[in-house]
Amino acid sequence: MLCFVCKTNHSNLEKLVRHFKCCHNLNSNSTFRCYECGQCFQNLSSFKRHMNRKHLVDEVLVNCTDKGNDDFTINMDIPVTSDNSLLSDSNCPRSVFVDNKTPGDKIDEEIQNEPEQFNFDSLHKKVENAALQFLLSLHNNDNFTRKDVLQIQNIANGYLLEPLLDMFMNFAKCNIQYQNPALYNEMSSLISNCRNPFKAFSSDYLFHKILTNKGCVNTLKEITINNEVRPVHRAGNLITQETKIKGIVMPLKFQFKAFFEKNKLLEPTLAYMKDLEVNNTFTNFMQGELWKNKIKLYPGKITIPFFLYIDDFEINNPLGSHSSKHSVCNIYYSFPCLPVQESKLENIFYAGVIKSNDLKTFGNENCFEYLIEVLKDLEINGILIESHDNKSANVHFILGLVIGDNLGLNSFLDFSKSFSSNYFCRLCRASKADTQKMSYENTELNRTVENYELDASNTNSMMGISKISLLNNIPSFHVVTNYYADVMHDLFEGICHYDLCHIIEYFITMKYFDLDGLNDRKQNFEYGPIDINTICGKIEPHHLKKRKLKMSAREMMTFILYFPIMIGDLVPSDDTVWRFLVNFVEIIDILLCFEIDVPNILLLENKIKDHNRDYTALFNDTLKPKHHLLTHYPKIIRQSGPLRKLWCFKFESKHRQFKIYSHCITSRKNICLTLAKKYELKFAFQIMNTKNFFSLKGLICDENFRVQSNYQNIIRHKLNFFEGFIEFYSRIYYQGIEYRCHYYLPVYNNDILLYVILDIVILEKKPPIFFCQKLLNVRYDPHLLAYEIDPTNLGEFSLIFTEKILGPPITLIKTARGKNMLRIKEYYKNI
Repeated sequence: MLCFVCKTNHSNLEKLVRHFKCCHNLNSNSTFRCYECGQCFQNLSSFKRHMNRKHLVDEVLVNCTDKGNDDFTINMDIPVTSDNSLLSDSNCPRSVFVDNKTPGDKIDEEIQNEPEQFNFDSLHKKVENAALQFLLSLHNNDNFTRKDVLQIQNIANGYLLEPLLDMFMNFAKCNIQYQNPALYNEMSSLISNCRNPFKAFSSDYLFHKILTNKGCVNTLKEITINNEVRPVHRAGNLITQETKIKGIVMPLKFQFKAFFEKNKLLEPTLAYMKDLEVNNTFTNFMQGELWKNKIKLYPGKITIPFFLYIDDFEINNPLGSHSSKHSVCNIYYSFPCLPVQESKLENIFYAGVIKSNDLKTFGNENCFEYLIEVLKDLEINGILIESHDNKSANVHFILGLVIGDNLGLNSFLDFSKSFSSNYFCRLCRASKADTQKMSYENTELNRTVENYELDASNTNSMMGISKISLLNNIPSFHVVTNYYADVMHDLFEGICHYDLCHIIEYFITMKYFDLDGLNDRKQNFEYGPIDINTICGKIEPHHLKKRKLKMSAREMMTFILYFPIMIGDLVPSDDTVWRFLVNFVEIIDILLCFEIDVPNILLLENKIKDHNRDYTALFNDTLKPKHHLLTHYPKIIRQSGPLRKLWCFKFESKHRQFKIYSHCITSRKNICLTLAKKYELKFAFQIMNTKNFFSLKGLICDENFRVQSNYQNIIRHKLNFFEGFIEFYSRIYYQGIEYRCHYYLPVYNNDILLYVILDIVILEKKPPIFFCQKLLNVRYDPHLLAYEIDPTNLGEFSLIFTEKILGPPITLIKTARGKNMLRIKEYYKNI
């Protein structure tokens, strides 16, 4: 049997089908062509049916006659049927003709093998669904406005579909009209009905109506914040008119229900939550003390946590004349307990939007009262959610944390908005004078529900509380138990700048190097292919004086992790400031871990204490508010889990979608409604494309990086997998992380072991497996906080599974003196 793609010969149909799947990536719904007769088939089952009925029987008959059996004759006037009496020669292969089917089975098979009847309504519905998916995919693009999509569908219809249908119509007129008038009339009717597949979506109203009927969108809630009569400009005239100031709250109940039902996520989520309960290492918010206290209010009930994020961002040009005029405050939510990668932007959802100026003018009560009532109802009454077996369960969604930057949190939680005030901390009642020298958390000063109410009731109190927060009306939530801190803003946009500016100035004063030498080393440092896109610019003297380096949070994160390797050979190990730097980098390493155990929390507590004490002693400087927040980190981790999983990086990335869209529209009139409608369509696209949601494994393999392995026999032997589907790649993406051959993987097995990737193995419906070779004679250098290796000194081969890997893959970097180093990230083990 010949393959219609590459013309290779195969001995039987089973091998030919396997060849199609493995070599040409054809699936059950691909189009197949019979090489023998040239007939095309729209799916694999019809192709196999054709081969079994037509060509396998023919081949058997030819083989039989070739064997010289003169007694065997065939009457060509008799059609070939399933009756074995026609094919009874003993020289024929018996396995082909054995038929154990009952008469009922044969009748069913004959019915199944009958030609499919043309069903116009069914096909027309498929075309409409395809058109709907096409339009939603355009709306999902941040660069297209609703008006752009309407124009694109008109252009596609006029310039692509119409000429094609005209061509088909002309062909029918020339070849069918007179020979087969009935067929011509049917084809003419079919073409006429396909003239405009976008007819049902020709307006925003019709498009929204169809999406509503399909359960993909629901009505947005416009909340009135203020309603007053004021002078306004209309058509160049100044008139007095009633003006309403509005914000938008998305249909949260509908979104929660649609997300969990369409994706069939309820049972996998609950199973994942149950698995988290038996893990003693802190890996998730649900393992913290805060969640355990919250669910005590709802014994025996199904509870799922969610986070609420609030932040302002600028939609206009920040350097333009209209900057900050139309700044908006977006509210997002996410679920920390999804059994998939929750950091994906698709898993961060839109809750509402309001103009920042309106929020400042009218306050939290007017702006967020409706939102908080919805959150309260989600917790108390819950939502009926259908599982995959059509059973419904009442799920209570509980607000786990409110997250954001420090100013956004203090504003939303109604604490002091000024960090120069005497009591700025939302977690404790320490005064500003105390926080400037505190090296550890004073538990006696921590805020509690009792002292919060006492401070709030005392109108003369200056304890950092603006007013009693409406969020306290949610049964399981109180602002003083919102145990949260943001590593992104506190460390990479705060403490790192203060510390590094002092450290660099000290090293220059000690003449270990000068600023030009540091910039040269930083510029010529080998960051490797992973971190090369997050390197910062030149450090100037005025940056050091202002205690603010010109770096983004991500650039600072890269710089601080590699800084000891950049200049470590110039500074002696016994230097007190160098030891301060090493201690600080180790604090960052612990905080960047996805998993953290109790011993590391205790270690972190001691390191923070040493850091704050040494900062004031070495640099003769007071601690800043962000230094003080650092003292609360160990308690926050015990209450809410690893801070790495709570940081704002992913939510800040979500802002980018709305910034891009805002630049595509010229109108700023009712910008909140415009942004909300855009997200409404993006959410509909996500709900309509649920089939890709559980690409569990989040695995992306590009055929351009598919390779032939030199180690295939070794790999199959190690896997005990001698037959079946197996592929090899030089580069893949797994759960958002890029893996390549010749990257290095850290693995912990009583000690940290390092491996180099030789091949990436893909088995069907399984996570990737890495075929690696172990590095020998690896030496950890505590001065540089990295491993010195010889990349040519390699040992045994091993198969590394994804669950054994510590953090992301790492790449080889070199010091200025030519040493080969590996810097493990997102993992810390006290050595």
